[in-house]
Amino acid sequence: MKMYRQRLLAFFLIGSLIYTPAKQAYSQNPGNGGIDIIKRNILTQQARDVDKVKLKNEAVKWSRGLSGDGSWPDLDYDTRSRGKWDPGSHLQRVRLMAEAYMLAIGDLPGLYQKIENAVFYWINRTPEPKSDNWYYETISMPQDIGYILLFMQESPRQLPVTAIDGMLRWMKKSRKIEDQASTTLNRMLAIGLHYILRGCVTNNDTLIKQAIDYVNQMMEPDSGYTRIQADHSFLYHGDQVYIQGYGTSFLQRMAEFAELLSGSPYSLSEKNFGEVFNFSRNTFFKVARGPYLDYAVLGRNIARVGNINAGRRLIPLLETYLKLDSPDQSGNYKAAIDRFSEEQPAAYKITPEHLQLWSSDYSAHIRPEYFIGLRMVSTRTVKPERGNGENVLEHFRGNGAMSIMVRGNEYYNIFPVWKWNQIPGTTVPALEDLSGQDDWFFNYGKTDFVGGVSDGKYGAAVYNMDDYNTQARKSWFFFDRQIVCLGAGINSQHSAPVYTTINQSLSNGGVEIKTSGGIKNYTNDGAWPDINALAIKNDEVGYSFPKTETVQISNGTQVGSWRRININLSKDTVKKRVFKLHIDHGLQPKNASYAYLIWPGISSINDIQPDEISILKNTEKIQAVYNKKTDICQATFYEAGSLNIGKIALSVNQPCLIIIKNLAGKSPIITVSDPTQKLKTIEIQLNGSKKNKQRAWTCNLPEGKMAGKSVEIQ
Repeated sequence: MKMYRQRLLAFFLIGSLIYTPAKQAYSQNPGNGGIDIIKRNILTQQARDVDKVKLKNEAVKWSRGLSGDGSWPDLDYDTRSRGKWDPGSHLQRVRLMAEAYMLAIGDLPGLYQKIENAVFYWINRTPEPKSDNWYYETISMPQDIGYILLFMQESPRQLPVTAIDGMLRWMKKSRKIEDQASTTLNRMLAIGLHYILRGCVTNNDTLIKQAIDYVNQMMEPDSGYTRIQADHSFLYHGDQVYIQGYGTSFLQRMAEFAELLSGSPYSLSEKNFGEVFNFSRNTFFKVARGPYLDYAVLGRNIARVGNINAGRRLIPLLETYLKLDSPDQSGNYKAAIDRFSEEQPAAYKITPEHLQLWSSDYSAHIRPEYFIGLRMVSTRTVKPERGNGENVLEHFRGNGAMSIMVRGNEYYNIFPVWKWNQIPGTTVPALEDLSGQDDWFFNYGKTDFVGGVSDGKYGAAVYNMDDYNTQARKSWFFFDRQIVCLGAGINSQHSAPVYTTINQSLSNGGVEIKTSGGIKNYTNDGAWPDINALAIKNDEVGYSFPKTETVQISNGTQVGSWRRININLSKDTVKKRVFKLHIDHGLQPKNASYAYLIWPGISSINDIQPDEISILKNTEKIQAVYNKKTDICQATFYEAGSLNIGKIALSVNQPCLIIIKNLAGKSPIITVSDPTQKLKTIEIQLNGSKKNKQRAWTCNLPEGKMAGKSVEIQ
């Protein structure tokens, strides 16, 4: 942190070389150099990030399309829609035109007059535009207006005083900054930005100081306002995983604030950036494969075109944090930038790692060959949201959703054609009507025995599901070459059949199916219902079963539209070739179960080596596996009990998740966690065939915000 201010200043000095304004208007207030510096920083940010060709084209389009009265004919100025709000587009277009005018981009005759006409139309329109979505009035409108006023202030010809006063009146319609001090830092950063913009335009030092003071207060460690958790995950909109989406906007706003204040007398607290950097480097850019994000860590923005391909979107942000964070992290940021830009392959500088985010009920299993993400929900967390007409088919993505990525693009833009009642990894009723979930972030899980255990490299996770009149005890055990997926105690009183969906991803190539009769390769699209399989392969992922399993397989075109999942988007038909694999447990199953292994990153079905894994137990009381190659046992105990592992007996006195490495050696290494996050101690015993091999431990478990974290004992 000692180098924080110097790094910001250096970053500012480099950036300031990028932009020279069309008119040096900073002398308007020579007595307040701090405001002048902030203005220059803001303009540097805008000039650095602008695509001048795109800006020119848009400025030409919107200036030519403007009516004589200053309005655009394609916008409905009376709509109050919570989704895409047409009047907001008016200000966005004026902002683009004002920026093009300031930067003198292109030959746009009459551009100033058109900007002035559009501004006067806005401030004089009767009735005034209104939105039912607080975001527009509180954040987007005042920000757009602030940029319009600042750009025009720095332009060859400035707006009339009546126009400026009218626009400032609109900026003041936002919710007052002091009334937002009990919300989240993310919102405060957005509101603070337009306070700073207004302060710059009006040379009002008080507005700038007010914004910075509130941001500094809310950045305090353990304040809770950042929404960064103890495990370096990010929750937003209640207790909802939003590592990407709102997590992205949070990091962007923090970087934006740090940049625009650099070199000025104003500053953010240096010590408070530690939490921000921990989220950025330990979690944020890790939950991806190449440029493709794990679909599980997105909220309703999963229903936006192209959104999980974050390469172009995140590279500028990662480059900013490369400059802001400590120098010893530069290698990690540079490698992430190379992966997101696809300058290097997805495996570039990836080391084996298992993230178990106990605050968020999320796990990520990271290997050079593949990425696996797993999202669950408990009484402590919330299912992914729907709202503003986005993500309208959201229902089951919190119920054990698993992403399996080798290339990275296995789920890219699949969502318009997805069968949303068959999310990979879930065991749920196959509902035809998915309208039953409430909008927004009020859908908490129903059970507390949900979580994971990790030693940093390997991990296990458990989801004791009891939802939709359906129960299932689900565990996942993560190793190097395979992930073992077990389910037991599957019961349902629902009228729909219950499916365990193994995968539903974009298809690449045909399907290989291994049965007791041998291996067949199906190159033509089709469906294979009720096939008794031992192993299956599509693309670079294999699936195997300890014994013959009756499964449902399809490989072919699925049809949908973006309007199907987002009412604000096109209803044009979308077609995608999709591979789908699931187990049908039938209507109202009683004590059903499943067991399958996932083999990511294989080139042939013959690469599947099921003998590497022994499934020790798969019951309602214990689910456990043993990896012979690595000598690792992983187990879920739903209650106190004992497990025989060859000649060794493992006993625990409380429900828990446990990993034992070097099981057959003299010094086993045990990692344990409490998924309920309520226990204080766990007693563990290992009894060998000889009395002198008996060992016992009492493990003290973390409490408070660290409850659920894994503990290692030796």
